[in-house]
Amino acid sequence: MIYLFPYLILLLIGNHYLFVKLDPEKYILIIEKIYKIFKINIMKDFNRINLSVCYWLLNEKEKALKYLNEIKITRLTLPIIKYCYYRNLMEYKYFMGEKEEARKIFDENFRKSGEKLVIGIMLDYENNPQQKIIELEKLLKGKRKLYQIEIKFNLAKTYEEIGNFEKALEFYKKVAEKESEIYFIKVAKEKVLELSLKNKEM
Repeated sequence: MIYLFPYLILLLIGNHYLFVKLDPEKYILIIEKIYKIFKINIMKDFNRINLSVCYWLLNEKEKALKYLNEIKITRLTLPIIKYCYYRNLMEYKYFMGEKEEARKIFDENFRKSGEKLVIGIMLDYENNPQQKIIELEKLLKGKRKLYQIEIKFNLAKTYEEIGNFEKALEFYKKVAEKESEIYFIKVAKEKVLELSLKNKEM
C-alpha cells in the first residue's frame, strides 16, 4: 500500500491537469515518470492507455497508436484494461475513417452492455443526424469537463453537417472558449472564425 501511495498521488495530480486544466502535455510528463517507475505489466498497461489518450488529444496519432499496440490482450488481461483498450482503439479507427472496423469493435465489446458511448452514437445514427443530436445531448449530463467538451464538439460538427450553421457556431464557441492545446479545441477555434464569416455573408 505504501508503494502504491506515491502512484495514486501522481495520478490524482495528473487527472487534475487533464480533466480540469485540460492540459494533456502536463499529464504526459507525469504519466511518463510513472511509466518508467512501474515495471509490473498491469500498471504499464494502464499507463500505456493514458499516454495513448493524451497523444490522441494532441493529434499525435502515431504515438497514440504506438502505446495502444504495446498492450497485449489475453484471457488474463484485466477487464478494465480490455475495456479501455477497445474503447480507445474503436475511437482511433473511427476518426481515422475505418468506420467498419470501429463498428466491429463496438458490436463485439460494447453493444451488449447498453452503455451509451459517443462513438456508438456516431456509428448508430450516422445517417440520422437529428437523432444523433438528441442522443449526444442526453450524454452531456453528469460528464466530466473534458468529455462534455468532446460531446459539444461532436454536436457542433453534426449541426454543421445538417446546415444549421447558427447552432453549429454556438457549440463551436462553447468548445473554443477553453484555453488548451487539445486538438479539437484548436479546430473549434478555426471553425468559429470560418462560420462567423459564413454567417455574415448570409
